[in-house]
Formats: sequence, structure tokens, C-alpha cells
Amino acid sequence: MPRPQMNHEKQVWKEFGEWLVKYYGYENMKIEKCNITIVYYFGSKRRHDADNYTPKNLFDSFTSSGLLVDDDLDHVQSLTIKGNYCKERPRTEIYIEY
Repeated sequence: MPRPQMNHEKQVWKEFGEWLVKYYGYENMKIEKCNITIVYYFGSKRRHDADNYTPKNLFDSFTSSGLLVDDDLDHVQSLTIKGNYCKERPRTEIYIEY
């Protein structure tokens, strides 16, 4: 992906993440320590590589919105990425344990 397009995508994900945090009323929680699990429910059973779904841009928005103090390893102590199949309702679920 060309750099300008990649930068645009990063910005779109950051804005979405900030909106999502605000929508659920989680801004400025300033979570110090947590474990995060992300579960992707795909609409097809085709092969998916876990490393293609790393949530970097989303984590940046969690920090900029104040949900997390920071997204470094001192604050996010573990990150688990899971994948499942759900033809009827593909989605992403994020669990933050603190």
C-alpha cells in the first residue's frame, strides 16, 4: 500500500477508535494495567493469518482517547488474538481486563 494511502487508513482507524471509546463512555478511564483479548468472528472459513489483524491503530486511539494510559508492555501486560467463524454475524469483540 502506498504511504499516503496507509497514513489515511491509520487516521481513519484512529478516529473510529476514538469515536468508539467515546460512544461507550470509556474516555479518560486512564487504565494503568490490563490484559486485552481481541476475538475476530469471520464470515467465512477461509484461512486468516493472525499477524494481519494486529490492532496497532486501534490501540493508538485507546491511548489518545484516554482509555489506556499507554499501550506499551508496562501497561498492556498481555494481548491475545483469537479467531472464530460466525457466518450470521461477523464482528470483532474486544475484552479489556483491568
